[in-house]
Parts: sequence; structure tokens; C-alpha cells
Amino acid sequence: MRQIVIWLLGVSLIAACSSPAKQRAEAPPVGYQPTPQATPVRMGVAQAPKLTEVQDAVKRVFKEAAVVYRDYNPSFLAGDFNGDQSQDLAVIIKPVKLEEMNQELPPWLVRDPLGNKPARIRLAITKDEPLLAVIHGYGANDWRDPEATQAFVLKNVVGNDLRVQSGKEFVAANSGKRLPRPQGDLIGETLQGTAGYLYYARATYSWYDPKTFKDETTAGMFHGRRQ
Repeated sequence: MRQIVIWLLGVSLIAACSSPAKQRAEAPPVGYQPTPQATPVRMGVAQAPKLTEVQDAVKRVFKEAAVVYRDYNPSFLAGDFNGDQSQDLAVIIKPVKLEEMNQELPPWLVRDPLGNKPARIRLAITKDEPLLAVIHGYGANDWRDPEATQAFVLKNVVGNDLRVQSGKEFVAANSGKRLPRPQGDLIGETLQGTAGYLYYARATYSWYDPKTFKDETTAGMFHGRRQ
């Protein structure tokens, strides 16, 4: 009888010791928490450009060949000039190294919106000539992005009172006149005593003079930017 009692006590002790262990073994594992994916940090691209940021952008595109032409006020402004929903930078620059600015195959496009020469004709840049560079936005941070290097260099269009105008503002200011069909925001200015606009259409920049403009062959009237 004594042996039976001892055996029952042993069984009870074993059951008591094994029960917590079993509970611990059967407890559900902690859910797997994946490491959050790193996302690009987007700067305040809607903020007005600062001189230091503009200088960085000019150096990124033109290296040491040109600098911001600070004799003009304003000398830079931002807007979506080619209508791709990315902010671009328009900045007046001054050539510093003519050999590099006139290289045979520059990484930017030189155009004269007032001229009628074909794009294949190389346009020479002269010493201290004020030029309007338009750096198109790219990537997460638009024109501030390190990968934003596509640029136009525009001759003979540096005027006074540079300002950005949206398509709606442009139409309202020129109601009843023949209008081109820009793809994005326009740059309004006074050039050689004439108030007009620089605008992007058909893969290049053109000049709009309300007094002399004729209908573009196939573009039709301006109907505003598509949403």
C-alpha cells in the first residue's frame, strides 16, 4: 500500500512539473515583424528655390563652365515648364569657360527661341553672354535631385521681370488673342521692350509675342493643361 501511495505522489509531481513546460511549448510564437523598407526622403520641392540650392544645381549640370548670373533680379525661378508634373528650375547663367560651353557634344541643348535656325545647327556662346538655363526636374526631388541633369540653354531671351505664369493665368491675361499651346507653366518677361512669354511645346522652348504670334500649323488654340 505504501508503495502505491509513493507511486501516486511521484506521478502527481511529474504532472505538475511538466504542465508549465507544455504550456510554454504550445504558446504561439511572436509574429514576424519585417524591417520597414527604406523610402526616398522627399525634400520640400514646393518651397521657393534658395541661392545655394540653385548654385548646386548649376554646378551639377555645367560643372565649372557656368555660374549663376547674379546681376539679374530675379535670376532664378521654379515651375513645371515642360508639363510633366515635376518642378523645373529656370536660372540665368553666365559662361565662365567658353571652350566647355561650346564643346562639340554638350550634355545640354542650346536653342534660340527668337531664331529660325534648325536644331542641328550649332549655336555659339560668347563671353559673358547671359543665358537662360532650364534644368528639368527628375526623380524624387525634381530639379534638386542629384540625377536631374537634363537642361536647355536658351540664347537671346534674358529679359526683365521674370515670373512664372500658369496656363490659366496666361489665358486670362491674353483673352481674345491667338495663343500657342504650352505643355506646362510659362515664363513671363519683358524682352527688348516687349512683354511676352517663353513656353515649352514640341520638345523645345519658343517665344510668344502677343502682337506677332501666328497660329501654329497643327497645334490649334490653347485649351489649358490636361489633368
